[in-house]
Amino acid sequence: MAQQQRNALALAAVLALASFSAAGQPAAAGAAARGSQAAHAAADAGYKAYARRDYPGAAELARRATQLAPDRRDYWLLLGESLLASGDAAGAEQALARAGQVAGDDAALGRARADLARTRAQAAGAAMYQALQAGDVKGAIAQGTDAVRWAPENAGYRLVLVHALLRDRRFADAERVSSETIALLPDSAAPLALRAYARQGLNRPAEAGADLDRALQQRGLDAATQRQLRLVAADLALAQGNGERALQVLAALPATDADADPRREFARQRIARPAGGAAYALNAPAIDCSKADASQACTLQAAAAPPSPGFANATAAYRALEQKDVQRALEQARLATAASPAQRDWQLMHMNAALAADAWAEAERAATAALDLRPDAQTLAQRSIIRRKVGNVAGANADAEAALQAGQLPAQTEAGLLADMGRTREARERLAAVPAGEVTPQNRLDLAYLSTRIGDSEAARQAFAQADAGGALPPGSLLDAGYAAMKSRHDEEAVGYFRRAIDAANGLQLRMEPQMLYDTRRTVADLTRKWGVLASITMRNGGGVQPGFGVTGGTGARRTTQAGVEGYYRPWGWRNGEFVELFARGFMTLDDRGGGSTGGDSFQGGVGVRWKPLTTQNLMLSLSRTFGPNVNDDWLAQIGYSYDVGNDLRVDRRDWTTMRFYGELGRYLENDINYGIASLMVGRSYLVGGDGRTVLFPHLFAGVEYDSSLATDKTASGVGPGVSLRRWFREDAYTAPRSYWDVTMQYRFKIGGDDRMKGLYINGLLNY
Repeated sequence: MAQQQRNALALAAVLALASFSAAGQPAAAGAAARGSQAAHAAADAGYKAYARRDYPGAAELARRATQLAPDRRDYWLLLGESLLASGDAAGAEQALARAGQVAGDDAALGRARADLARTRAQAAGAAMYQALQAGDVKGAIAQGTDAVRWAPENAGYRLVLVHALLRDRRFADAERVSSETIALLPDSAAPLALRAYARQGLNRPAEAGADLDRALQQRGLDAATQRQLRLVAADLALAQGNGERALQVLAALPATDADADPRREFARQRIARPAGGAAYALNAPAIDCSKADASQACTLQAAAAPPSPGFANATAAYRALEQKDVQRALEQARLATAASPAQRDWQLMHMNAALAADAWAEAERAATAALDLRPDAQTLAQRSIIRRKVGNVAGANADAEAALQAGQLPAQTEAGLLADMGRTREARERLAAVPAGEVTPQNRLDLAYLSTRIGDSEAARQAFAQADAGGALPPGSLLDAGYAAMKSRHDEEAVGYFRRAIDAANGLQLRMEPQMLYDTRRTVADLTRKWGVLASITMRNGGGVQPGFGVTGGTGARRTTQAGVEGYYRPWGWRNGEFVELFARGFMTLDDRGGGSTGGDSFQGGVGVRWKPLTTQNLMLSLSRTFGPNVNDDWLAQIGYSYDVGNDLRVDRRDWTTMRFYGELGRYLENDINYGIASLMVGRSYLVGGDGRTVLFPHLFAGVEYDSSLATDKTASGVGPGVSLRRWFREDAYTAPRSYWDVTMQYRFKIGGDDRMKGLYINGLLNY
């Protein structure tokens, strides 16, 4: 635009001089004088239109001026500049040609012609770049030839033209243009490198190598330019089959250079198999002139290395891993690493595929191959985990120590290795030393799982919560977060995670098997239970001992019918299965064929507290005060233990094995009475009905009772077949059925003692 303003000022000066000259002469009469004045007026108006950037208007006025006064060069110059500014380069060229045919200011004409040449060159250059981006190589060559013709001094256009010629395999033309560019830029490496490729295409490898040697020896090259030249030189050497030369020029680049790595692999394979192997495709390097100063200095960029042997297999393996197709991933990884055993990334990919397929020994071999190529702390840590899995504890510990000595691992990885070696205290200290500023929501999730591994449930809960607050808790971690909260005794927080997991499963965001989903609902039911009621009615021979209620009276030989009810409350919730319950209970005999007390006379009550001290074992400790109209008030201490398999519902099958064991010991402290009871039922449960909530349980029973208050036959035992029918109810979307009623009928054969364990036994139970 500054050039256009200078041109406009020149035009103004010419017009002003013409005005002064016209003013100093006597007025001429006739048509010639009027034509000259009209031409002057049109040119003056054209100049003003040009000044306000109305270039089409200026061109129209200038054209009128040239028609009225065709012998005025300044008018032709005004027309040429106006047409050029409005985008009509061809018209501008014609106007300037006419200007050259009449006398006038040669300097102004030269400047106008230079403007035209620059504009035409820039347009051709832009079209050349666009054609290359569109893949139109021949169009790029045509436009580049025009750009060079209009701006022969512009080396940037020449370099891009050489690139296009190389892509079109016009090696002779490429050599010619690159040689011309070397003459323009004798100290530039780019034209030398391009000419090397042209000469290689002309089957003159010695001259090609000499050009690249000369390019590498240019002074003042920055590190980025040197790197690209070394990659280009390696490509040329590989195309010539010279693996040693390729490794030599790449030696200055770091071992971690992602572009040098495949070239080194090709070079090693070329050295190992000089007469065989795939040919190395030599592709022309790219030229970037976007940041060049006046388009005279361009950046050389090496072409992408052709795929290494096994590349297609490696790509397929990566894709299969993403698609969770584990077996295909492993098959393709084996092929990839067999084709290119020195590709370290592929060895690591092979390791990951083997891990996904649970092929631990193969994963260890792949990890070892990767470490042989280049040891690093992360892979040592990974192999330590693998070796521990396959039972190589000594090797695992050695790898862990080496990884820790390297000191390049994230804190949570180091803590995990320490935990694996049994150094839990150091693991916790390592986690505690992590600066808060280094912890992101994502690695908070890693910290949560590590804390779970070392048994720090509270730290895991906090880390899960922080990851959740930062948006880094995926649906697949909701259950883990819930169990961490449950184990650290934050029941409401755990329920929140479990409910979100159930929602995610129902919304197809989280894959959960039906039984797993049901078990999660069962956990929610356990966590949210604050109170409950148990009620039972039993008909059997004699009263004997009732589970939970203790000694209940009744004779040992005659039929009795007894009922009991208990209500309980958990003041502190689930407490990770170590809950405390306050309870009140009552028990009475409804009918006694042996003549014992019944109704209110037989009532026995009790209030007390019980505690489940172990999370994973169903052990209960209880202390209560018993009372009643015909019993001695006393303190009753009890210990009970139960173990069952398949006692809850199954939603993934119609039948399953079930076993229930219950044992209880009690002592009345003031009356010095001891009792004990144990029972075992083993059978198979069957779903009956259509809704999957009614269970039939045919089984075999074995039991024994002991009551020290009896004068004779303190112990009785029996076995026999039985059947139970249980109906579950009280459930919702988040909780499994919380209540059930159960009717059990058995026929017991006496093994020893009195008849308490003999005959028909019927029990009805409500657990609400």
